[in-house]
Amino acid sequence: MLRFFKTYYLPLLSALLLSVSRLPLYLSWLVFFAFIPLLFYFRQRKHSIPENAISALIFSLVQIVLVFYWIGSVTIGGLFGIWLLYALYYLLCFMIVERVWDRLPWLNYLIFISVFISFEYLQNFGEMRFPWWNIGYSLADFLPLIQALELGGMTLLALLILSFNFLFYLVAQRKFWSLFALSMIFLLWFGYGNFRLLTLPVVMQPDRIGVMQPSIVQDDKWDEQKYQEIMQTYDALTADAALKGWSMLIYPEAAVPDYLMLNPGVMHDFRSIQDKHGISIFTGFPHAERAPESYPEPYYSYNAAALFDARGNTPSLYFKNILVPVGERMLWLEYFPFLWKLQFGQANWEFGTMIPRYTVSGKQFSPSICYELAFPHFMQKANFRSEDGARRKADYHVNITNDAWFGTSYGPWLHAVMTKFRAIESRTQIYRSANTGISMIVNPKGEVIAEAGLFQRTNISAPLYTSPTIPLYQKIYHYPWIFVALAAILLFTSFIFPRRAS
Repeated sequence: MLRFFKTYYLPLLSALLLSVSRLPLYLSWLVFFAFIPLLFYFRQRKHSIPENAISALIFSLVQIVLVFYWIGSVTIGGLFGIWLLYALYYLLCFMIVERVWDRLPWLNYLIFISVFISFEYLQNFGEMRFPWWNIGYSLADFLPLIQALELGGMTLLALLILSFNFLFYLVAQRKFWSLFALSMIFLLWFGYGNFRLLTLPVVMQPDRIGVMQPSIVQDDKWDEQKYQEIMQTYDALTADAALKGWSMLIYPEAAVPDYLMLNPGVMHDFRSIQDKHGISIFTGFPHAERAPESYPEPYYSYNAAALFDARGNTPSLYFKNILVPVGERMLWLEYFPFLWKLQFGQANWEFGTMIPRYTVSGKQFSPSICYELAFPHFMQKANFRSEDGARRKADYHVNITNDAWFGTSYGPWLHAVMTKFRAIESRTQIYRSANTGISMIVNPKGEVIAEAGLFQRTNISAPLYTSPTIPLYQKIYHYPWIFVALAAILLFTSFIFPRRAS
């Protein structure tokens, strides 16, 4: 047992520090030290594949248990699968880092940062994409530090955090020149953030836009006996918004508990609320369209949303582009048709392909649904488009979600704080409507200017602030591929050099 502890206590300690830094415990600063035990683990010796596999399982398990346990409230099997999947990812990271350290020790900093940045960045792609492991989210409460997002997004935050860890690791080895480097980087980083908070140009607009948080319990959501009660709740909250003179009220994801566009009775109930109060409503709902006979299902199903303006025009539908793996669609259905027969409670929605722009009172906004908020590259495409050779920026962004599945766990908070990051990356105000919370409005500086706590039944609103700034990150958001390429080059080069003498 003692031998086991001596081998694996360093990855365990790293995972503990990293996990605690992610939670709202006022210990976010631990992220600047979280990788130091792992660096000493790499420095010890070159570990065997089984040893690295156990270390990776421990590293992933600690984060699952402390930070991401709430996924199990939806799917225990999915939680177990995510543990094993990320253990595999970490195993590859550990093996690559150790191999290059063993063959090219003078490049240990480059391989360390490039591998872990690649790990974070590649989580944004493929049907198994789930980019919740990004270490930059630990800085959610450090507003000056996350202003750097406009320069380089989550990758720049990861680069800075990993560099701090590596420099502190060098300090622990009595290389005290690293203290000077740490001081200079921090002064520039902190100074830039405060400078942008003071100087970012923002304009307060006359628009008054509301966010509804109806707090419909998940078990009641699709209960036909609760339908009238749910619609009455929406009616009362919409009346409140209209009384306050708001131009639009944002309902959450799948707020209407039926196929709104296909059920005349439900559409009548919804339009009755709108007509009575004379307000534009943006809402989510399920949708279906007839599929060809060759398709495995009779209908294409979508997680949809649309703007219903006060004039009663037929809306342009938005279909969710990025679906939750397994939770909303089984993986690789187009390649393995037999997977259609597997049923774990998922809806098997179809992927949307377009991101429309909606207009209310002359202002344009772009939409997203649920965890699309976690994808910086998607949000950049949603908030910016090219027109006549210039970038046309949305005036604001609307995100709707339903985190009721996760109760009072850390899940809703971890999801909600992403709003700050996406607002700064695009310098665009974001209105977030979450069924049971946490709903919030975040201005282009990343400041939360209105918020509703978990399970509050209320509306929130705040002035609309727009910024003419086009962040540097919008122009270069594909640059993290440089780190992926660097990791690949270093790994390939390590096969050329002999192993160093022990």
